[in-house]
Amino acid sequence: MTRMIGIYGKRLLASLSILLVSAIHAFPCDQPIVLSNWKSCQIAALSEEGGEADWKAVPEWTRNKAISRYFWNEPRVLANHGLCNAKFHRVVVCLPGWDEGNKDECSYRICDGASWERESERGREKTF
Repeated sequence: MTRMIGIYGKRLLASLSILLVSAIHAFPCDQPIVLSNWKSCQIAALSEEGGEADWKAVPEWTRNKAISRYFWNEPRVLANHGLCNAKFHRVVVCLPGWDEGNKDECSYRICDGASWERESERGREKTF
C-alpha cells in the first residue's frame, strides 16, 4: 500500500513539474494583454562593436534560452524591434510587416498598441 502511494506521489510530482515548466515557458498571449506592461526592450544604447556587447542594451532575463530563441539570440534584433513584458518575462518581435498580419492575433495587438520609446529617444517625444 505504501509503495503504491509512493508511485502515485512520484507521478503526481512529475505532472506538477511539467505544468510548472510549461507555465514558465508560456506564450506572450497566455495572459490578458495589458499594454502598459509592454515597453521597448532597448534599455541602453547599442554598442558600436555589436556582438556580445549588445546584450547590455536589453534586459538580462532575455538571455534565457527559452526566450532568446524568439529573436534568434540576436540582442540587436530585440533592441530594435522587440517589445518586452518584464512582469511576465515575455517578448514580442515586431519586424517590418507586422502590421500586415492578422489583427486578431495578440502579437499584432501588442505591436499596434504598445509604447515604442527607445533608449535613444528618451527625453524626446514618444513614438507609438
